[in-house]
Formats: sequence, structure tokens, C-alpha cells
Amino acid sequence: MALTGTERLQPVGRRLPRYHRITVEFGMPLHWAQPPPEMRPAQARRAATDKIVQAIGALSGQRYAEVYGATPEAVTRRP
Repeated sequence: MALTGTERLQPVGRRLPRYHRITVEFGMPLHWAQPPPEMRPAQARRAATDKIVQAIGALSGQRYAEVYGATPEAVTRRP
């Protein structure tokens, strides 16, 4: 599921939301096979997360950031 238009609903820095139309799009269900036995659980979760994020990006038109849990300042300082 992808939401678009939310950046106009409550822009960064606004305390209260404003009325604006948003779009909700539903994609096809995602399916996973059993991960290989040599794959650690954390690696399997990351692979699943990447698949979900890429599917949402395809629906919403957003590009894949390849960075998780970083502040915007840290992302801009990346080499």
C-alpha cells in the first residue's frame, strides 16, 4: 500500500494538518519462500524489508533511499 500526497497534508514544520486530498494505492500481495538455512534471521528480515520498500516505491513513484535509521544530515554527508 502506498500513500501519496501526504507531504501536502502536513508539511514539515506545521503543527496541525491541513485539508488535502491523498491517494491510497494497493499493490499485489507479496510472497516469500522459506529463507535458506545459512541465512541469519536478521538477513532474512532485511531482505523482506527491502522487497517491501521497493514495492512501495514502485507504487508511489519514490526512489529507493538505501539508508535506514539515519538523520537527514548524516545522509547528506555520505561519501
